[in-house]
Amino acid sequence: MSSASDGQAGTGGPAGAVPGFELSLPGGGVFRVVPPEVGVPVIRLWLEHEWPMSVREGLELRDRLGWQSSPTDEMMFTTGHDLGGKDAYFIDLKGQLNSFHMGLASRIPKASAPPEAAVLVRQVYAQYVEVLTGLYGTGTTKHFQGRNGPQESTTWTLPSGASLTVGVLGRIIDVTVDSPAANRAAEAERRYLAEEAEFPTEPPPRPRTNR
Repeated sequence: MSSASDGQAGTGGPAGAVPGFELSLPGGGVFRVVPPEVGVPVIRLWLEHEWPMSVREGLELRDRLGWQSSPTDEMMFTTGHDLGGKDAYFIDLKGQLNSFHMGLASRIPKASAPPEAAVLVRQVYAQYVEVLTGLYGTGTTKHFQGRNGPQESTTWTLPSGASLTVGVLGRIIDVTVDSPAANRAAEAERRYLAEEAEFPTEPPPRPRTNR
C-alpha cells in the first residue's frame, strides 16, 4: 500500500466553495460537507501512519496540516475545513495516540438544519465509502436504529491493525481512526465479555445462620 504521507502536507487547507457540497441555510450561513478529495488524503495521513504513534508525532502531523490547537487542549483542533469551531481531536493513552476523530460536516442546531442537509450527508457518506473501498477493499457496514434516528457506519481494518470507521447520523458524518493497540484492547474485552456470558461466574453460597 502506498503511503499517504508523501507530498500530502497542506491537505488540511480550506475546502473552499465546492459545488454540490454546500447548502445555504434559511437563516443565513452555510452548511458544508468536506468532499472526499479533501477528506480522504487527511484520513490516510492518520490511518497509514507508522504505529504506535506518539503524542509528539500526532502534534507534528497537526502542524503539517496547518491545524490550530485549542488554547485549553493541544490535542483538540480546528482544521482548515471551515466547519465552524473545533472539529477534530485525538485521545492519548500513556503517551501514545489511541484514537483520532474528525468531523466532516458543519455542526448546526437541529432547528436550523433543512431536510436537504441529511440528504447531502448521506450522499457524501456513500462517496467516502466508494473511495475508501477502492483503497482498502470492502469494509464492514453496520446499521443501527438509535434514539436520534437511523445510523450507519462502515469500518476498514488495515494489516497494521489500525482501523477506520466512517459513520453517518442525520446531518452528522464523522471518521474515527483507532490504533492497533485500541483495537487489541477492544477485542480482548469482547472475548472476555463473551466468555463471561457463556460461563457466568457462580456467586459463592450464602453462609447458613443458626436460628
